[in-house]
Amino acid sequence: MAIWKAAKLNDAETAVKGPRIDELHYADDWETNQIKDWSGFFRDETASVKYNDGTKFDSEAYFDEEGVLRADYLKYNGSYPSNLELSRDYVMVPHEKFIVARYALKNNSGSSKTVNVLDMLHVNNTSGSSIGASYDGTRKALVVNMSAASQYYLALGAFATPTGYQSADDTVTNTADAKASPWVTFDNNGTLKNNGSVTAQDISVGFNQSVSVAGGTTEYVYFYLALGEDATEVNAVADTARAHTGDYWFTQTADDYDDWFANAKPVPSLGDSDLTALYKNNLVMIKNAIRPGTSTGDGAMPATTNPATYSYKVWTRDSATTAVALDAAGFADEGERYWRWLAARQLTGGDAGKFNTTINVWTNARVEFIEPEHDILGWFLYGVYRHGLETGDNTLRDDIWTQLKATADYIMNNIDADGYGPQDFSIWEDLDNYGIYAYTQALYVAGLEAAAKMAAAKGLGTLADNYNGAASTIKTAINRDDTASDVGLWNWSEGYYDKSIRYDGTLSTMEDASGLILFTLGVIDPHSSRTASTVDRFEADLGSDTYGLARFGNDTYYSGDSYFSPAGDEALEISPSWPQMSAWNAITHVYNNESTEAANIFNWFKHRTAAGWMVTGEAVSDVSEKPIVSTASEPVTAAAFVLAALTKTGAIDMRIVPDESNAGAYKALTVSAGTTGDWPQYQYVPYYLDAAGDSSDGDIAIRKVYAANDGTNLVLRIDNESGSLPGFNDPSKLFQVSVYAEDFTSTDATKNTSINGTALGRNMAYLFKRDSDSNNFNKYTVSGGNWTSAGTVSGGQVEWDTATGRIEVKIPLSAIGHSTPGSNDWFRLKVVLSKKVSGTWTDLDAFANHYRVTGSSTAWLFGDFE
Repeated sequence: MAIWKAAKLNDAETAVKGPRIDELHYADDWETNQIKDWSGFFRDETASVKYNDGTKFDSEAYFDEEGVLRADYLKYNGSYPSNLELSRDYVMVPHEKFIVARYALKNNSGSSKTVNVLDMLHVNNTSGSSIGASYDGTRKALVVNMSAASQYYLALGAFATPTGYQSADDTVTNTADAKASPWVTFDNNGTLKNNGSVTAQDISVGFNQSVSVAGGTTEYVYFYLALGEDATEVNAVADTARAHTGDYWFTQTADDYDDWFANAKPVPSLGDSDLTALYKNNLVMIKNAIRPGTSTGDGAMPATTNPATYSYKVWTRDSATTAVALDAAGFADEGERYWRWLAARQLTGGDAGKFNTTINVWTNARVEFIEPEHDILGWFLYGVYRHGLETGDNTLRDDIWTQLKATADYIMNNIDADGYGPQDFSIWEDLDNYGIYAYTQALYVAGLEAAAKMAAAKGLGTLADNYNGAASTIKTAINRDDTASDVGLWNWSEGYYDKSIRYDGTLSTMEDASGLILFTLGVIDPHSSRTASTVDRFEADLGSDTYGLARFGNDTYYSGDSYFSPAGDEALEISPSWPQMSAWNAITHVYNNESTEAANIFNWFKHRTAAGWMVTGEAVSDVSEKPIVSTASEPVTAAAFVLAALTKTGAIDMRIVPDESNAGAYKALTVSAGTTGDWPQYQYVPYYLDAAGDSSDGDIAIRKVYAANDGTNLVLRIDNESGSLPGFNDPSKLFQVSVYAEDFTSTDATKNTSINGTALGRNMAYLFKRDSDSNNFNKYTVSGGNWTSAGTVSGGQVEWDTATGRIEVKIPLSAIGHSTPGSNDWFRLKVVLSKKVSGTWTDLDAFANHYRVTGSSTAWLFGDFE
């Protein structure tokens, strides 16, 4: 891995080097940087102007979709070079151990210029031993032998015959000395000493190439940097590089990246070539930020490509979000490597199932930081589930099931008396406020629901039930009012989800945009009234720069008011926009078919990127409208955009819908003939979503089910996805409504297939059914292994509304069970919609629910609300 750096990584730094490749790391010794720098210097010999003090160069660098790191030299000492544009681009050639650098020298004048280039490598001898360097004229390569320092061989090679070369002791500054540093003599008169070999502790080598550039044209100069574990290998690598031209390797790299994209999910059609470039360029950035390799020690990426602030720390949460995006975009190999890396980092013993917050990308050792940040737990479970969903391959799930189960068990077994998962410091690492955060709790729900699906797929039904139940418990806690004695996170008086409940039990009613993850992952239905209210409130109060969103109010990070700001007053304001939050907001608008709002956010996001559409650091200044450089580029921000882009075009849906939810609410509901006037009474009745697209028929599919009981009846409202239903006895569109129920006493006979022959997934004792060509609502029990009519349901009722596609089902509690279930009795329900096809009833869609009979003074279990 090679790391390019500008002269300054933020405005608070003092430049000590110019734009360059500053670090080179190799797999057998990731922690050691093999070089001090690989830099370029220039002389305009025609104008007698030197551009040799790299610290005076402004620069910009970015990845393009062809895998090229494009690095442009901008102003020099405050002014652009006269009639000259300079750049030095790089390709890390896939599957090879060399990098190719391409200098572009553009002459904007009307007459010819002679431009002299110095390409110089300064190696990093980590020992006190002397090492050697020599010039291989056949290969046109300067080979540095660092074996005496227990390091590698490096070769700096020229594709064309160089004007000059130098093997140097970099400490020698006397221009008359044959071993003088290349920079010293180049700066003096534009030449090198052509010294063929040197032995020293501090070695630098370099080539200069004098190039005539005609007016109005661009000339290119290529060099390469090769690495080998011994002399034989480095020579072989050099031979591979010089077997072709520098341009060939740029083309080869572009072809490899074309194949990389071609083998992934189709690039989303965003109707804007700039957004397409943003999508592709940032995926290339993410790929290049990943530590390469195939072991469980490889596959992670640092928090940002700029190490000035966060060094080379992997934030396990951020990288997990990024891996979700890689899987979603079709880059399953990269996604899988991260999940295996993360599983290998899981803690054990008394900390089984947990993860450290930050880990060094080179050593894989824990880096001390704020802990715990348990949001990673949910991302781990959700991400591995998504990987299997995207690939159709469950090998990863099965290989790391022990770790997945440990994480899910840790969450489930540490739910507190109020129904919340373990406390933590969450996404914003609020060191003063350990507690219950909406962001982390949302991820617990999504993670446990994912774990339940994985467990069910492995045939672990009881475990799946437990995980689903645990997820429902946490969702209920999230949805309770924040004025309840067992405090919830729903701010009912203001209409949004609160940030947190602190460790001391006090409530933080702060508006926090990270709460949007509730809707992004479908923990809260994006179509619910609570989603609409929260989004409206956040956009009104946290909105900035029209379509940006601050994390929260009075956010001083990145301002001059914060001691912890990485580079002083970068934002020039309090509460700058964090584009990751805007991406989650865009996804919520997409879910609600609010295409204009989503498009506006995408357009804003695009205009707040850096050169080459590289995403920002964590934030952008709403004053300067520029990225925060000290943490740019941030893979997780890019990942959020990638996920938003794929969601916008319908390529993915990030929402996870549980296979079964716990439910239970006490409310007297009236079922009227034809459903007349019934709908307003459901406003505060919890509803539960069914997975979209799981019906084989677009006309008959369950969207959601409301459930409540009073002292006498259980009432279900079933909403058909199409928004309409056939009328009574429509011979061309006959449908059937069935509700299967367990016997909570486990006394009566059961059957695990429906009356129409499909698997129910449970042993059910009772069936309540009405066909659309019949006025009868019938009950069935199991006798002799078959569903047998037990007559009509006394006091029962089924009504539907053709205009809305809503069905109401009233079942007397006395009809359910060997005896009448009472308060806190539980039983499972399965709602099935069927259609008569060619004279045969066919089950089309089913919805499962674990229902608790709820007393008038018993706390409700919550799903979503209109």
